Amino acid sequence: MKLNRQWQAKWIWSDTPLNTPNVYSEARTLFSINSNLRTASLHISANQEYRLYVNGSWVGSGPSPCDNAWQYYDSYDVADLLHQGPNCIAIVAYNFGDNPIYNSQRQGPGGIIAQLDMRTDEGDAVVFTDERWKCRRSARWVHKVSRMHAWNGFKEIYLAEQEDGWEKVEYDDSDWSAAAIVAEAEAQDSPWPHLIPREIPVLAREDIKPLSVLRVEENYGIVHGAAQLLKGAAGAMQMDASVPGSMPAVVFDFAAEKVGYPMMDIVAPEGGVVQLCYGESLDMVLLDTFVLKKGFNRVSPFGRRAFRYLKLSVQAAASPLLISDFRVQNLSYPFKQEGSFACNDALLNQIWDIGRYTTRVNSQDHLEDCPYREQALWVVDAVVMGKVIYQTFGDTALLRKCLLQLARIQNEDGSIPGTGPERNYQLLPDFNAYWLLGVYDYWMYSGDKGFILELEATIRKLIGWFREQEDDDGLFAKADRGGWWCFVDWADYIDKRDRVTAVSCLYYKVLRSTAELANVFEDAAFSLECGELAERLHIAVRSLLRDQEKGLYADCLTDEGLSGSFTYQTNFIALWSGMMTDDEADDFIQNVFAAGQCPELKGAFFYHIVLESLFTRGYANMALNIMRNYWGGMVARGATTWWETFDPSSSPCTIPSPYQGNTPSYLSDDTPVSLCHGWGAAPTYLLPSRILGIDISNLSSGEFVFNPVLGDLTWAKGIVPTPYGYIRVELAKESDGSVTIDMEYPEPLAVRFMVLMEQIEVNRSEGAVVARGKILDVT
Repeated sequence: MKLNRQWQAKWIWSDTPLNTPNVYSEARTLFSINSNLRTASLHISANQEYRLYVNGSWVGSGPSPCDNAWQYYDSYDVADLLHQGPNCIAIVAYNFGDNPIYNSQRQGPGGIIAQLDMRTDEGDAVVFTDERWKCRRSARWVHKVSRMHAWNGFKEIYLAEQEDGWEKVEYDDSDWSAAAIVAEAEAQDSPWPHLIPREIPVLAREDIKPLSVLRVEENYGIVHGAAQLLKGAAGAMQMDASVPGSMPAVVFDFAAEKVGYPMMDIVAPEGGVVQLCYGESLDMVLLDTFVLKKGFNRVSPFGRRAFRYLKLSVQAAASPLLISDFRVQNLSYPFKQEGSFACNDALLNQIWDIGRYTTRVNSQDHLEDCPYREQALWVVDAVVMGKVIYQTFGDTALLRKCLLQLARIQNEDGSIPGTGPERNYQLLPDFNAYWLLGVYDYWMYSGDKGFILELEATIRKLIGWFREQEDDDGLFAKADRGGWWCFVDWADYIDKRDRVTAVSCLYYKVLRSTAELANVFEDAAFSLECGELAERLHIAVRSLLRDQEKGLYADCLTDEGLSGSFTYQTNFIALWSGMMTDDEADDFIQNVFAAGQCPELKGAFFYHIVLESLFTRGYANMALNIMRNYWGGMVARGATTWWETFDPSSSPCTIPSPYQGNTPSYLSDDTPVSLCHGWGAAPTYLLPSRILGIDISNLSSGEFVFNPVLGDLTWAKGIVPTPYGYIRVELAKESDGSVTIDMEYPEPLAVRFMVLMEQIEVNRSEGAVVARGKILDVT
């Protein structure tokens, strides 16, 4: 990759043994500016997290999570914070260490790199990290604390009495040690051989307050004024824990999942201890402890938190504490546009909105599979949320970055790990297919040729890996080999031995998509090769993996023959990938799926394939009823974000949690089940694309498809954002069964009508096209 800048800076760290766990390092330098400052840009990265201060003022935090080999750095304009005379740059950075962690996240040694490029009246000047900087291991955090759980880092115990003003110019750092040099910038033998600039905008930060006080726990103490910390309220809360053994507490409800940093101003006349417990449900866990100094304290955890409920408790305080300005600095990706959907069914409206919100919550520096448990970049989560983002937010940058990050950790054999952004050993054969399908979807939507060309080598190598897995008939073989995880869906009843039908079907879909992408490479021979491989595979799947008597696809084929297991998952993937004829698809939907002939589906992820297939085959009412029953079942149990998976047949009191979960992981106390999973947000892109009929999946062609299907609804309306502007549609069913249509779309776009419009009236005004008309019943 071409270097984006000239680095003079070196990677530095405090003098702590390599891979020491849970280290916070503080680094600082003083420098002088002797003439008028014209420009000043500060470029910074750290492994794994930093907070940057200039002359005592907070500048920013980062970097974006990444693989060590492709390390992101951030750039800040700091001219307004600098002045003639002495100045100070101060950085606190965190490194997890080498403790075992699921999916190999938080890898590599501790390191800080920063470079300030200035232009003054006297010329250019540079300040950069090297051995002249001062560095120490911070005493503000207790070193030996327990882990949150197997997927994440350590809890925090913060000692406010250790605050000493180290971020400021006037601080005396003469007793600090010189920084230890960890590596040269972009050296090939460095843990971080490539430094690349941030590829997406900085996350938006919004201060929010709790919606309500769920309960007050006196616990032998006293609490006054808890409601003063709620949204719109003014004042402070007093908590008296002066009675020995008392621990007054307040549980706040933020109404839905929040992601960010709780912040508090606390007056503690005699010191004291404040603790924060967090939970996506009321099953909360203690993560943060603040040991306060006497007087005023402003405290916040260093690590990002995700929660709906937050419990604040006080102990060991000889005098009452006064807590004010309690808020959460909420983080999210700064989408510039947002769509809408509404219809006569209030439940569907709620389902659409929860999916929108769940996707927004999981849209951080990458698309996260869940903001609490692991914050990882899983392939299928990103691909499903990408479809929501196209249809709801009109953004391309975030998914583009995610797909690129996954390509950068491609294995030597051509496979791509199922999760990232760090390199790891999670090999899921079906997720390799979904990555390529996600690239194809992105291309069809964006028309970003540069992106496809950048990924050409990755795509070719991935197809080579798929070919290496073929048996003599071209089927994907040995999907169950050791060290692999053949996922398909959260369902232990799917037979996943050897030649797994679902994986071969996905491979077929990959080959067809790659045949089209090869045209972007201008490689007709490769396109033809992929097409021929697809045809060969199509014949093999239909002849070898389909039970001709039952008319269904078996889950797998082993040396003993076809599996006796037939599931919805296998057959819907066969339908979705194009293995079924129209008649076969209808027969399966009507006589197998609708008749309940196979085990019930419980995976929120897999339903996106089911719903897409039903809408494509014209079963809109069946799809809407699945939304009402499955997602509506979560709503009935109080969901405000979508759960990782859901079993509608479980007891009505059950919601996902470490103890009452619906996934195979629920029996382990270190695998908390996610209550905020974007892979279940399929209704949010399908309601506007299939009910309103605004299909923008091939927007790169310069047109969108209009094919509305109201089903059992009487009216629907919505807005879909695009890079060209907003598309607005309103549908209303008349008493004679016809449907009136009001549509507005930006003039650069064309529309391809898939329904016959009558009495159509078209006007153009201020860059928009307005179309009104009537069509026959679109049920």
